[in-house]
Amino acid sequence: MLLELMDLFKESLSLFLTVPAIVIAGFYFSWRLRWVQFSHLKSALSLITPKKKEGGISSFGAVAAVLGGNLGTGNVAGVAVALTMGGPGALFWMWVMAFLTASLKFAECFLGVSYRTKNSKGEYVGGPMYYLAQGINKPFIAKAFALFTIFAALTGGTLVQVNSMSLPLKEAGYNPLIMGGVMAVIVAATVLGGMKRFVLVVTSIVPVMAVAYIGACLYVIVSHASQVPDAFGLIVRSAFGLEPVVGGFAGCAAFQAMRTGFDRALFATESGLGLASILHAPVTSPTREFPNPIAQGIISIFSPMIVVVVTSLTGLVLLVTNVWQDTNLLSTNQCTEAFCVGLNWGDASYFLMTTLFFFAFTTTIAWAFCADRAVEFLFGEKGVRPFQWLLIAVVPFGAILSVSFVWWLMDVCLNIMLLLNLVGLFMMRTQILEAARASLWTFKKK
Repeated sequence: MLLELMDLFKESLSLFLTVPAIVIAGFYFSWRLRWVQFSHLKSALSLITPKKKEGGISSFGAVAAVLGGNLGTGNVAGVAVALTMGGPGALFWMWVMAFLTASLKFAECFLGVSYRTKNSKGEYVGGPMYYLAQGINKPFIAKAFALFTIFAALTGGTLVQVNSMSLPLKEAGYNPLIMGGVMAVIVAATVLGGMKRFVLVVTSIVPVMAVAYIGACLYVIVSHASQVPDAFGLIVRSAFGLEPVVGGFAGCAAFQAMRTGFDRALFATESGLGLASILHAPVTSPTREFPNPIAQGIISIFSPMIVVVVTSLTGLVLLVTNVWQDTNLLSTNQCTEAFCVGLNWGDASYFLMTTLFFFAFTTTIAWAFCADRAVEFLFGEKGVRPFQWLLIAVVPFGAILSVSFVWWLMDVCLNIMLLLNLVGLFMMRTQILEAARASLWTFKKK
């Protein structure tokens, strides 16, 4: 009974509050910012790699950090879950949500840099905690956001990531606790090294990790090229209820596809959550075209597009290999089977296990960085080191625990974080739009 009530609360929170709020906010900011996620995508690419930086971190480092957090195991296992729950049409609605809400990343990163401050180490710190406290003078909301960020980091950012990474290991007969221990050691080596080591790690790993995974997906898709048109047709038909989910009817199937796609895209891109603004706040890379807050807003629209590519390729791999229909396989194990079939290589599971390990690792350290900033906001710098040790101690348990309750807690935390952040974005919308009018549209596209 308790579990049913918990699920009802979570589903109601998402269905009646979070999803409508994010859709309305995404459309509003996209419209008022003249669809910046499309009109300035070329600008984002040109601004990611400036010639120099003056202290802090580079724009490329910030993008790598955001992608490190975005490209977690959820972009693999999450897509498989979306196809299982919502059918292939869920992928279509993931695209819609990702494109629509990319404008929110612009808004939150603009505010994150605008309201940042320096700590005793001389590092810039910023994010929703700061613009909620200073921009709208709501310290209670700011503290609540920081608290839920900490809970989300310990659950979804750590336990869930390690658990998803460990599933193929269990299936292959290995002791996942060993890998959990290894993960804890390298997380400790990174997190305890501070911001510079964190940026060094993500800028070294994320590009290689993304290229390797995208390359493997493309190989599977190209080798099954004859199935690709049917896969896209299935996605569109399922999205609009023309290909009902088994046991359902057209209207129900379309609604389920939309709801599932929106949910998964929301947490795959993290648009509107405010985490990107924490990661972009330390950037000091100068740009001649824009003030830094505007520049970081533009740069931030790049990461959702990469997430769309990765989730789309994952979905296509599952569809062209037809593994998505195997009800005996769930989550990560379904993806493992898809790559074994698609690559025609029995040991492809090792490739996916390696990929998932690095996906889980970069997501964990990205969440750890964001949580460090939240702890610093709430308790000062003295609270950061004890929290880091707590997070490191939690890591191995993700490999052995049943994380049903952890998933529930993560979903609730993320929903509340998003709603709190949207309050700030709407209350400061005039500042965002005036800054956009002052500089965003004066840039002449080359």
